Amino acid sequence: MVGIIYEITSNLIVKRVKYIRKIYILLSIIIGIISPLICLFFAKEVDITKKPLSYFALIDKTSLLWFFCLIIISFGIFWNGKEIINKYIKSRKLNLILKLVLSLSTISLIGTAIITMKFGLAHKIFALSFFLLYNFFVFLFGLFNSFSQVRQGLFSVITGSLMLLSALLIIPFPSYGIAEIVYIQICVYWNLVMFVRTNKLIRKKIINTRRKSRIS
Repeated sequence: MVGIIYEITSNLIVKRVKYIRKIYILLSIIIGIISPLICLFFAKEVDITKKPLSYFALIDKTSLLWFFCLIIISFGIFWNGKEIINKYIKSRKLNLILKLVLSLSTISLIGTAIITMKFGLAHKIFALSFFLLYNFFVFLFGLFNSFSQVRQGLFSVITGSLMLLSALLIIPFPSYGIAEIVYIQICVYWNLVMFVRTNKLIRKKIINTRRKSRIS
């Protein structure tokens, strides 16, 4: 009796955690889309063609907002990325490599939020590390995923390439604000697509498991 109660309680907790995770990931995706717009609304004097997005951390009206947005996004992309890796990459070695790159990119984004532009070079190192590492994570995931699912893997490889190419927008503009916005939106799009695909895969597995249990 105690064992049955424990199992039911455990299942309820797992379901609740999964539900909270879905809501959090969706929230972080939405924040990724609207956070630059909200900051621009509160700091209309900022010209993003001349200033990087990190400049919002130096303005009193947007500093806390920008900080919390980056922190929420950091954990969102980590949580989503970890779920994606677990569902699509079955090789333990490749799984660990991707999780390491994802973890380092998440730490870099958190560092970008904490270490503002006031700290000069340190901030640039964290920001550049996130740009390169998360870009590498998406590309590498696509490469590994293409071993079993070519079409799906190709989507991530192309997305990773576009993320890297967004840096070219630095050429026509005096700052990298526009390039950052494009990079963020590509990241958000990839996370949203993979989030939807992963949840569809989970639902299919649940349905198949239930069918098998009914047959048996």
